[in-house]
Amino acid sequence: MRQTRMLSLRAGIWALIVLTLGILYKAYVHNIIFLTIGVGRDIQSIDEFPWTCTRLQHPLLEGCEDMWLDEQGRKLYAACSSIGTRQGWSPGGSKFNISARSHTDHIAVLNIDQPGPDGLYGLHKLKVGGYSGDLDLHGFDVRSVKGRLRFWLINHRPPVDSTTGQFLDARAVGANSTIEIFDLDDASETIEHVKTIVSEAIISPNNLAVDKDGLGFVITNDRNAKVATIPEVGMLIGGGSLTYCRSDTGKCHIAANKGFSFANGIAQGDGLYYVAHSVTGLVTVHRLVGDQLIQVDTIYTNYPIDNLSLDADGNLLAAAFPNSIAFVKSMEDPYRVVAPATVLAVNGISTQLETRGGKDSEVLKLVEDRDAKWLPSSTVVVQDVESHRLFLGGVLSPFITICAKRL
Repeated sequence: MRQTRMLSLRAGIWALIVLTLGILYKAYVHNIIFLTIGVGRDIQSIDEFPWTCTRLQHPLLEGCEDMWLDEQGRKLYAACSSIGTRQGWSPGGSKFNISARSHTDHIAVLNIDQPGPDGLYGLHKLKVGGYSGDLDLHGFDVRSVKGRLRFWLINHRPPVDSTTGQFLDARAVGANSTIEIFDLDDASETIEHVKTIVSEAIISPNNLAVDKDGLGFVITNDRNAKVATIPEVGMLIGGGSLTYCRSDTGKCHIAANKGFSFANGIAQGDGLYYVAHSVTGLVTVHRLVGDQLIQVDTIYTNYPIDNLSLDADGNLLAAAFPNSIAFVKSMEDPYRVVAPATVLAVNGISTQLETRGGKDSEVLKLVEDRDAKWLPSSTVVVQDVESHRLFLGGVLSPFITICAKRL
């Protein structure tokens, strides 16, 4: 009898072990092998897609992590930095070498309908007024407020001892990230500082999306803490949260903190917030209910994804990594190595969610560049529906790309 009970106990233990391994495989190992790394993924040549692409290379167009398109003013704004800075000081990528900062981060501007004789679209950078510190840029968003463009910029400031003024060890305490709000008049090339928002709820900001009213905004924190214990593990298994802030009061709070897998890009439209999970390739859909962001749907892209954008027709676009190993190599040697890139789209996203739900939403491949002929190692893509063009940049790319659709 006792032997039977022991055999049953052992069988139960082994069943539990097998079940646990199965759950771990499905939750982590399977995703890492087939989704994150992309083993067995069919990556297409850019020649199979109806786009004619051009690379724009200039020091002002290096390291353009995020972009925003002003359809009315016909300008493209990009948050850019030097490659050297991005390789050393990039808190979103767990790079905390303060001495690598070049103090040259800027907002680059292109007049998208005026290529000019040099083909650089009147490229220039915005001047900064009323702000005495440096800008260490990452994600950003823009809204029209009282006839001016208002910019919300993630600023990864280095940590400083409040008593001595000396830099702290960022590898131990992380960045002192803030949200900086600036205004831009139509006739000016200078953004004027409005407000700095500081909060403990701004943990590891990767991107943000501003409400239509220009008051509330949501930040994606890509990690659960300012510094990951083992960054490589954190990148593989994920984490993160959503922080909701008010521009008028400057107050912020954690509004969602469960189920994130490296919360990355975010876009807002029709009262919904779309959040990219880089590890799992999910786009979760959230709605603000009271002071919490409640998940109401999920879209499956089956690609590691970075930044999201919504175009003027309500189509959701995602910059995706079809080959993550190649992407990592491109980050190590960005001037010589360019990774394959993919642009995914969910056309008429709000309508699809209403009619068929996130699980059954149709995720299209707009363009893919298996051989890295034209596209950068992309972390952001925006679409101008008026001219049928895509604009792509990358956090560690030495160029941006403009693709025009062949109609």
